[in-house]
Amino acid sequence: MKKLGLIVVLLMAAAGFVQAEEESRTLTGAFIWEDGNTTGDLEAVFTPTDEGEWDVSFHFEFRGRPHVYTGAATGSLSAGRLEGRVLNDNKRRTFTFEGSFAEGEFSGTHAEVSDDKSHSTGTLTLR
Repeated sequence: MKKLGLIVVLLMAAAGFVQAEEESRTLTGAFIWEDGNTTGDLEAVFTPTDEGEWDVSFHFEFRGRPHVYTGAATGSLSAGRLEGRVLNDNKRRTFTFEGSFAEGEFSGTHAEVSDDKSHSTGTLTLR
């Protein structure tokens, strides 16, 4: 019985270790701002919170300054739809993103939400 208990504990510890390795997934890509002339590298870190639900942080430079926008996303990181909502650095502006994965690449749009209205701010890609 002690051996069975030890095996169960070891299996649980191993499962926890595997889960810790898979806690977050980093994707890289680019964004294009609505003017079409402003582009930049983009890094998105997705941390699972539930099945198909993620905490997300976008890391990028805009007009020479680093930014981190944080929020939540729902959907798949490999095939199909993905969408989410993030707040800017000082939590005063809200942006949404939506799109889909095809052949390992996400292609989507981003928009700013103000007064419950959304207006397009550009596009983004991630791999």
